[in-house]
Amino acid sequence: MADPMTSSANGTAATGLADATAALDPMAASAKSAKSAKASASASVSEAADALGKAPAALNEAAHSLLSAARTLLEGKTEVVVAKGQEVYGKVRERAVERFGDTDVLVREKPYVALGVAAAAGFLLGHLISSGRSQVVYLRDAR
Repeated sequence: MADPMTSSANGTAATGLADATAALDPMAASAKSAKSAKASASASVSEAADALGKAPAALNEAAHSLLSAARTLLEGKTEVVVAKGQEVYGKVRERAVERFGDTDVLVREKPYVALGVAAAAGFLLGHLISSGRSQVVYLRDAR
């Protein structure tokens, strides 16, 4: 038979051991949660590093698509402007040809009037050009 003294001592030791283990469990649980937090943080850092590694490629792709869209838009606008410019050039050219024909007829019919108008226009143009200059005259002493 078992000795009651020995069995109660063993029970007390087992209870003490169970209490010590229970007291250590929160510490063990905190250590486990710290390890899992560290692993989670490490995984987050790895994901961030991967995302950072992919960022230049994504940025390059976004810039390329933006520039492509801008180029398409500008090409369309340029075509419209060129078409309008060609239309205006055609109209101006037609008018110039008409005016040249009118001037040619006028000069052939009245050459002296045309010569007088050209001389007056030249005089006015020369006066306007020379009036922009200073009219200061410097005199030296007769020494």
